Amino acid sequence: MHTVAPVSDTRLRAWAVLARAALTPTTAARVVVATRAVAPDIEDAADRIGALAAEPGSRASIAELADRDLDRADRAGAWLLTPDDPAWTGLGFDDLDSRDSRSLDAPVAVWVRGTVEAVSVLTRVGIVGARAVSPRGAAITGQIAGELVERGVHIVSGGAYGVDVIAHRAALDRGVATTLVSAAGIDRPYPTAHLEVFDAVAQTGAVIAEYPPRDGVEPSRLLARNRLVAAMSRQVMIPEAGVRSGTLSTARWARRLHRPVLAVPADFGAAARGCDLLIGEGHARPVHSLTEVLTALGETAEPEPRHPLTD
Repeated sequence: MHTVAPVSDTRLRAWAVLARAALTPTTAARVVVATRAVAPDIEDAADRIGALAAEPGSRASIAELADRDLDRADRAGAWLLTPDDPAWTGLGFDDLDSRDSRSLDAPVAVWVRGTVEAVSVLTRVGIVGARAVSPRGAAITGQIAGELVERGVHIVSGGAYGVDVIAHRAALDRGVATTLVSAAGIDRPYPTAHLEVFDAVAQTGAVIAEYPPRDGVEPSRLLARNRLVAAMSRQVMIPEAGVRSGTLSTARWARRLHRPVLAVPADFGAAARGCDLLIGEGHARPVHSLTEVLTALGETAEPEPRHPLTD
């Protein structure tokens, strides 16, 4: 388990205040500017922003909610990973911020159940795809994920139904750690049917979320999670995806971050048509074997997609 600074540590508390403020629409922009521009003065920024009301008409301040977040996290066995931690850089989050500052999409901090020290130095592959996965897609996912982990590759996914949970279980069944990026509060598995998977992942790997304990899931958070999966991954592998799948959002983020996107061509059925769409528009490379997946690990994606992707 990661050793964290005590809750009384002023800098950790400052990050918790800013992490909570980043979820508040009225203060989110100010938080991003503060955390990117003047990291040594985080405490001052937190003092100013933390004194603000959590929302219009609220009696609770942002700082009070942050204190509650830290207390709940401690009771849930979770901790706050911040840019101060040496493991932060290795996880790829900073790549989400553009060099010209026109796009600042890196998280302010993330909540963690488990440990990330080892994860930050491992070769990581994101495996995402259809929730209503076909038997063919399930078999391909299990085979690829299983063979990758046996070769020392770390799997990152989102814990959802279908491809995501199959990829996680392929690692867990082999006694290998995996990373799960959640779209809900760090102590609220979503979907709830995957409670045992979330707990098993936290025991050997890490469950990561931008959202503090007890926060619920929202549609926008399902898409926001995709950028973290893409950032953490050396490449993104899509065994099967529909044309309206949120997986296409993950592919877009991967391309923006110059991570190769690989997709298995469809055989039949709507569940896999998204893979053909990505391949046809030049956003993903078709792969037919594990060898092709491994070969792509040492490569970088073309920086400019030929056609815009849709979420």
